[in-house]
Amino acid sequence: MAGFFGFFDYTKPGPGVPKDAPPKRRIIVFFEVFSRKFWRLIRLNMIYAISCLPLLAAWVIGLLAFADGKTSLGEFAFLLMIGYAINIFTIGPATAGFTYVLRNFSREEHAWVWSDFKEHALKNYKQAFIVSLIDLVVAVVMYVNLQFYTQLAAQNFYYGILKYIVLGMLILYIIMHFYIYQLMVTFQLTIKQIFKNAFIFTMLKLPRNFGMLVLCIIVLCAFYYYYIVGILLTPFLVLSTIGFMINFYVYPTLKKYMIDKVEEMENKTEETENHDLEQGSDDVTA
Repeated sequence: MAGFFGFFDYTKPGPGVPKDAPPKRRIIVFFEVFSRKFWRLIRLNMIYAISCLPLLAAWVIGLLAFADGKTSLGEFAFLLMIGYAINIFTIGPATAGFTYVLRNFSREEHAWVWSDFKEHALKNYKQAFIVSLIDLVVAVVMYVNLQFYTQLAAQNFYYGILKYIVLGMLILYIIMHFYIYQLMVTFQLTIKQIFKNAFIFTMLKLPRNFGMLVLCIIVLCAFYYYYIVGILLTPFLVLSTIGFMINFYVYPTLKKYMIDKVEEMENKTEETENHDLEQGSDDVTA
């Protein structure tokens, strides 16, 4: 007897989804996919955390010191840059593999957590490494500028304005990373094209992008409200949760403005080729 007197019988087919059913809201789809992929997200988080261990160690050490008031925000940022520099050879490629798996989850497509992570980390190694080098240079330049203008802002109001301009540029650059790695693993683009398109999408959806950044910060604050709990969860759930949120948010934009356009062009090309073949066949027959 399946189930208990016919109840709780999971072997029976469900009623299915009606053809004319309205599409589900994205927020509902997000939580459905997140719950289905939960254990895979944990595995992916663990793999990514191991790949980014020096940066993760710097984050934990800096967070503990900052929470105890033993270091300033600037010193915390400097420590993170050191961790990033030590991690420079693996963090970019690991992020590419991490993004590929999360992108597939966002598209509700299958992905093997370890094999796809490894394959696309290696496949995109050169570009991802170059992006990580650029990120390190940008981080150092922004850090030096912010420290410089912060010190001078106390003496001159205009330096305070320059400080916030640099901070705004840094925020835009951070938002660009919502798109950079998904563009990298989805399309055959040069580094210049990746950054150009990431900047265009950042500005095109700026209010929503900024809102997404704020949401990610709120979720991070929720994880680290009790910072010891957040630190314990970081190797298992924090990274993949934030990554999944970003990739789930980004994919519809890339689909609308790039993927659908590419598919439309490919279909037109295929139709033209088929038409030419049919016309050539008719000419031969005649």
